Amino acid sequence: MIDSLRKFREMPGDYKTANFFDFVYSGLTVGLVYTLGKGAKLLAANKKWKPGEKLQVLFLAYSGARNTGAEVRVAECLRQTNQILGADNIEINMMTLDVAEAEQYFKGYKVNLRHLNSVFFGDVFKQVLRNHLIVLVEGSCWKENFASALLLYFLYGAGLARQMGKASFSYAVDAGKMNKINNYVSWLLSRDTKLITRSAPASQVLADISLPGAIQRVDTAWSMPTETPAWADAKLKELGWNGKKKLAGLAFQNYFWWPIIPNFPAYLKTLVTGDKTNQYKLVYYYDYDAEDKKKYEAFRDECAAYMDWQAETYGVQPVIVAMEALDEVACRDLISCMKHPAILISCNEYVGTQIGAILRRLSILTTTRYHAMVLSMPGCVPFIGLSRDERIMGVMKEIGEHEQYYVDYQTPELLTVLKDKTTAILNNAKEAKRYAENIRANLPYYYSQMAMLGLDIRDLVKQKFPEFPLPAIDENNVESLVPFIPAEHLAAAKKRFLQIKAEEGR
Repeated sequence: MIDSLRKFREMPGDYKTANFFDFVYSGLTVGLVYTLGKGAKLLAANKKWKPGEKLQVLFLAYSGARNTGAEVRVAECLRQTNQILGADNIEINMMTLDVAEAEQYFKGYKVNLRHLNSVFFGDVFKQVLRNHLIVLVEGSCWKENFASALLLYFLYGAGLARQMGKASFSYAVDAGKMNKINNYVSWLLSRDTKLITRSAPASQVLADISLPGAIQRVDTAWSMPTETPAWADAKLKELGWNGKKKLAGLAFQNYFWWPIIPNFPAYLKTLVTGDKTNQYKLVYYYDYDAEDKKKYEAFRDECAAYMDWQAETYGVQPVIVAMEALDEVACRDLISCMKHPAILISCNEYVGTQIGAILRRLSILTTTRYHAMVLSMPGCVPFIGLSRDERIMGVMKEIGEHEQYYVDYQTPELLTVLKDKTTAILNNAKEAKRYAENIRANLPYYYSQMAMLGLDIRDLVKQKFPEFPLPAIDENNVESLVPFIPAEHLAAAKKRFLQIKAEEGR
């Protein structure tokens, strides 16, 4: 107990983002991990993997919410895991908030979908008990800016795995600044999880909360194949593009209605009055007040003026992209404030392979969404990161474009700054070509690190399940480890992979 108190005092962070419900939910999460986890340890011992049976792999995912980023990265996790461990040797069981929605999205994928209630404690406990290997697959894993409850969902699974003596790892995820409570609970419950992040800053965040030694790789969505350019062109023409204008995209969202928090008084009010204002699901509500709405409207108006300016100055066709189901409301609101007609591409209508194809037809992308950036980059589309956290910033630093083309969404005189950065691309063919070629030159790194990620997972399975029959594959061939690499990037990816492998002594 004394050691735990000392560790809590040593944790970085403050209480500015904490609220009463964080204390309640964190306490409940930790309490259930230690009571249920320890209580089920004997049951778990009887469910250990035995040679001759399939390895049961549990993906703790944020699925079924029609979030393009969450779905495309987990789709590639599914494909890579089946490829490197052998689809006939394993069964992947993935948690999803909406089985019917996920069945549509993951049609043709080798995965068993398991229902996840928004109040996740019972469902996660049952699945951790039944599976042999527990995997944290959501990119926004050790983060609180969307919802502390989402963080606690992953920590709960990792903590139960630890108590039951089950292997667990994080599948190239992110970590960000958190309050003192969430930092402590992250350390407490994640200590036995094999840590694999998708960026150097994420690894450093974990090291700062006494979770050192994370392997740094990259996001998994890089290998997502897309529909053809011809399909994208036909769809855009169907939606109003004349086939001649340059396409300028904006992946837009309302930054100001996050985070989502458990709000029991509001839930009781909803039950009594039927008022669902700001309700997300069940006991979860957006932390969105009048001041937040005012800030959002100012941000929306600047973004609408920005897209109109592009249409007027450069004759582009605006394309507004809703990467998450929740974004569509904000995107439609944005379009209603614009003077020029815009094409709406919504994840409520299109899946990741289709959205990716459309993003790659753009001449320029301004994005608030990390995976809009990732899905556009194999098309070598110059982009401006309009962000608030480390994810977009991290990739832009990796490719050397951070100083020139990254913009914090709260930047003063935002419209002027966006115009200047856009002018640098749309008014200068040489600069646009330089940026595109820089993206192209960096892509082999991402495919190569995905292959290294495949090796990491194979090594972990060898260590934790030494009798597991790993399929014989050529571990010097990037294609054996990555589900898909575009033909135009394959030769460079093969060369870069062997370089990284040699540098790591593998």
